Amino acid sequence: MTHGQPYLVQLLGFQLVRGNNDFVFEQGRPREPVFTVKDVEAVINDPEFFKRGRYYFDGVWGQAARGAEGQQAILQLLAPHPEGLSLDVLAQSTGMNDADLQEALNTLKRHDVVEETQGSWRIMVELFRRWVLQ
Repeated sequence: MTHGQPYLVQLLGFQLVRGNNDFVFEQGRPREPVFTVKDVEAVINDPEFFKRGRYYFDGVWGQAARGAEGQQAILQLLAPHPEGLSLDVLAQSTGMNDADLQEALNTLKRHDVVEETQGSWRIMVELFRRWVLQ
């Protein structure tokens, strides 16, 4: 979900602990002292999570508006496709020439936003991908 991005790891951890403390100490209900996938899903499915993470999300999005042209358009195209898209599909969909497309992808890759795996380009941080979809 975070792909190791420190801000998102910290935010997710903070929200997990906060929810646990509310459940145990404020509501006085017992629970196992282990976080589950269900706990993580509850945190990331709360619309407030993305509002709390706005500094990260807005920062990455804003960075994609600077430098190589077309970065934000690429991210919008990739967002609905967690498995990624091929270079050919990206070129067709963006209408960018090969050199400009490659420059934009390289910039996004250098900033740890996208990665290429087996010929497909995808957004690395799942939470950012979901934010772009919103």
